[in-house]
Amino acid sequence: MRSAKRPGRYAGALAETSLHRLLRIGRRHRRRRLALVTPWPPQESGVAGYNRRLAAALSRHVDVDVVVAGPRSEFVKPDAPGVRLTEAAAWKPGRDGVLFCMGNSSVHDHVYELLREHPGAVVLHDAQLTGFFGMYAGRERPSDPLGRLVERVERVYGARIPSAELRSAPLDYRRRMELGIFLTAEVACHAERLFVHSAFAEHVAEEEVSLTTRAVPVGRLPFAMPAAAQTPRGAAATAPLIVHMGAVSEEKGVGGLIEGFGLLVREHPNARLVIAGPAEDAERERWSEHARACAPGADVALPGRVSESRYAELLASADLAVQLRDASNGEASAAVADCLAAGIPTLATRLGWSGELPATAVRHVEPQAAPHELATAISELLADTPARVELSAGALEHARRNSFEVVAEAYLSALGFD
Repeated sequence: MRSAKRPGRYAGALAETSLHRLLRIGRRHRRRRLALVTPWPPQESGVAGYNRRLAAALSRHVDVDVVVAGPRSEFVKPDAPGVRLTEAAAWKPGRDGVLFCMGNSSVHDHVYELLREHPGAVVLHDAQLTGFFGMYAGRERPSDPLGRLVERVERVYGARIPSAELRSAPLDYRRRMELGIFLTAEVACHAERLFVHSAFAEHVAEEEVSLTTRAVPVGRLPFAMPAAAQTPRGAAATAPLIVHMGAVSEEKGVGGLIEGFGLLVREHPNARLVIAGPAEDAERERWSEHARACAPGADVALPGRVSESRYAELLASADLAVQLRDASNGEASAAVADCLAAGIPTLATRLGWSGELPATAVRHVEPQAAPHELATAISELLADTPARVELSAGALEHARRNSFEVVAEAYLSALGFD
């Protein structure tokens, strides 16, 4: 009987070499991992909703760790297989990359705090962060939040800002813009790179970086839009529906819109106006009273925050959207993006990000346009069907060119994930 053949003298070495080759191939083809430090639903933040969509698009190319402020059980479970939640308290940066997503509200506390511990790339969803630091001052010094905020402003801007005025009362958005108080420098001090969504925000960020002792590069990334509708809008309905989507406030030009609508209904008595978005009860009552005074008998509804299904219904049935701003924090508007992706002919203020949208996608009005100017612009667009079709088609094309899938690739390229 023949004995079993023994392994050759080089078999072990060959096996080891093959194993090493397989390991190298595995490392080469390992999916890279990106940490996204961000607010996340159900937190009431436009950034949270935006990054839920962005994370899903990113996960087609990389694994995504979404770093949330508290226990994972308190947050919406990701619906993309390559996305997982990680609690801020347990998170440490990985070897591939991290992006801190910073905005102007209190739900960004953990973003700012982790950035201070682990400097990295930051996308600024707002170029003005005075709202965030005003609220954060309450955590730093509960007994004197205004004093803490003033100290921060004085440290950044020095004698250029009148301290007495700051201490006398909180500054409204117009005065903050006049004084040039943005406080983006506080984030730039810890950032390795800054990304923004508009030329306006890029200018603000560069000015704020110049106030620091660091050379932080500032770049621009496109703002992503939802999946575009298939066909453009046509003629307006006999009882046209005009919508304003997003947060309800004086800063969003709500007062002027209501006054303009009061003039519009003289020519279009069947027109309807829905101002849908989050607002405190007192704010909603304020604007409801304004509508009763400036547009008596007109069909004006302020339902506050609406359900996702109602939001979708408004986008599907609107004949025109009016999205105004009296001042810009350097933010892009998810509400405007929703309107464009739905193909709604949209009037938007020529200011900040919305002012940089192409004329093929929106019809611009000037900042703080007078009520009669708004009424004229709305009336003209309701009556001109060819212009409506052209504007709707341009909006859809812009949304397609800036889909979440396209923008996710731009993010990864900017972060060196090519």
